[in-house]
Amino acid sequence: MKKARKTLLAALSIWTMLSAATYVQAAAQENAAPAKPTPRLSNGQVNLGLAAGEKGFWGNSGSIYGRGRLSHQSNLLLEEVPFQPWAKALYDFRNANNQKDDPHSRCMPPGPTRLVETVNGFEILQMPDLNRVYFVFGGGPRTWRVIYTDSRPLPDVDDPDTIGTYQGYTSAHWEGDTLVVESNGFNEKTWFAQGGLPHTRYLHLTERFSRPNFDTLSYEVTVDDPGAYTQPWTGGFDVTWTYNSWDGTDGGEIHEYFCQDNNRDVLHMYGN
Repeated sequence: MKKARKTLLAALSIWTMLSAATYVQAAAQENAAPAKPTPRLSNGQVNLGLAAGEKGFWGNSGSIYGRGRLSHQSNLLLEEVPFQPWAKALYDFRNANNQKDDPHSRCMPPGPTRLVETVNGFEILQMPDLNRVYFVFGGGPRTWRVIYTDSRPLPDVDDPDTIGTYQGYTSAHWEGDTLVVESNGFNEKTWFAQGGLPHTRYLHLTERFSRPNFDTLSYEVTVDDPGAYTQPWTGGFDVTWTYNSWDGTDGGEIHEYFCQDNNRDVLHMYGN
């Protein structure tokens, strides 16, 4: 009888805690301010960057594989990524060495996806009259990237006159409210995304940027590299709008940061 009573009391206690947690969660959702609408430029185009009179920049992000936090739930798990055998072996080697050979730690320009993943935030500047979109990054070597929105043809990577570049050649267009960026012509000196994912000069990226509400930038990329993967694959994450500066002040602006100055990673490059 005593055992049954204890069991009943334990069950009631758990039910009470769950009910309280459910109530708190429901109250928080009810009291949460609705997301601000997606801002637009004067021509009606979605504004992926700053709106007039607003402060802030794009900050925290996720990964293009794995799930949870800001990474999309539709992402492949690591064991599902269609590596070529040599590419998987290289990925494993890089991570077994704590990614000490990462070019980004040496202040080399990162690949396109890695740029969006880099800490210290970034801004997007749209210039419809010039058919260009600029990405300005606050982290790493403080890189910028220009995306051409005139639907120009991409180069033939097998043409000997095509010189491989760190960020590739871009050709972009709008599909409704989504900026679609096609890129190819990469060199093999970067890790195009964080985590040590390999790529070859045959890498072709299709990136999709959208802004479902003011505080969210949705990033999705399709990786098509027959030199490193057995088939194309897609992953993505959300990036959150940051209202405060990284030091906690309310300026909402990117601070000056150059990894070339006081680069403390150098001390750990050749260690374990």
